[in-house]
Amino acid sequence: MRTTRCFFCTANGRQISTAGFSFADLLAVFGVVALVGLIQLSALANNKGNSHRAMCTDNLRRLALSWLMYADDNRGRLVPNGFDAFPSTNNWVAGWLDFSPRSDNTNLTLITRARLYPYNKAVEIYRCPDDLSGYRGLLRVRSYSMNSWVGESATGWLNSPDEFEKPARISQIRQPDQTFVFIEEHPDSINDGTFFVDMHDTGPSAYIIDFPAAFHYLGANLSFADGSVRFRQWIDARTMPAVRNASMLLTSLRHIPQPDQPLPLRPDAVVTQFAGVKCSGGFVERGRTVHCF
Repeated sequence: MRTTRCFFCTANGRQISTAGFSFADLLAVFGVVALVGLIQLSALANNKGNSHRAMCTDNLRRLALSWLMYADDNRGRLVPNGFDAFPSTNNWVAGWLDFSPRSDNTNLTLITRARLYPYNKAVEIYRCPDDLSGYRGLLRVRSYSMNSWVGESATGWLNSPDEFEKPARISQIRQPDQTFVFIEEHPDSINDGTFFVDMHDTGPSAYIIDFPAAFHYLGANLSFADGSVRFRQWIDARTMPAVRNASMLLTSLRHIPQPDQPLPLRPDAVVTQFAGVKCSGGFVERGRTVHCF
């Protein structure tokens, strides 16, 4: 007689029901899976933002290192950082960015032929990955500018008297950990490689000439003369005008403060800080002047 073994039977031979999950069980499982998926998507989105900020930090660190290496190779002289209305490659970078058909927006040779490029031959470090500004579908080549008070041929700002220091040699920077060199600039504000800061007017008369970017959690990365890079989150909404893909210096802006318009008590007015009796400013935060960070 042929017999078969029952794998789903009790000890007395009764067969056990092999029915699957109930509908309620399946709904509960799908609900848990969906919740876990939403949590993971949120985490992935946050990780993407953090990774772009980290890449931008690395870009500025590499630019800062190139800036220091240039000074080492040139007996302490800092790389030229002059006003570049007529772009010249005898500068840390060349080119005038805007939203016109001019080739400077996408011309990488204006980076590769400039003075700083030989110290890090990677054009990608000149642009923040979160900077999506472009012209005719092509991303622009640069997101960063250099402090207008630092470097050979530095011009400071037109309204600022000569009493403010403009170090042309690295030994003239008294507090390198408090003197910013590179900064992310707002896409509508960026043009040449200089980030202008008005040192003369303070308090209610303070001006913002060039606007910083706010690509990362409403803030920007800055590199300092000691090679460090720090993140600054802005606290004044006027520091973060919406990106309109239109140059501030060429367009009449109704909803964005004009670059030369007095704006009282701007907490994020970005300026530099040198040690000494006649300093070149600091971050103006909640109406009081403090050191950078």
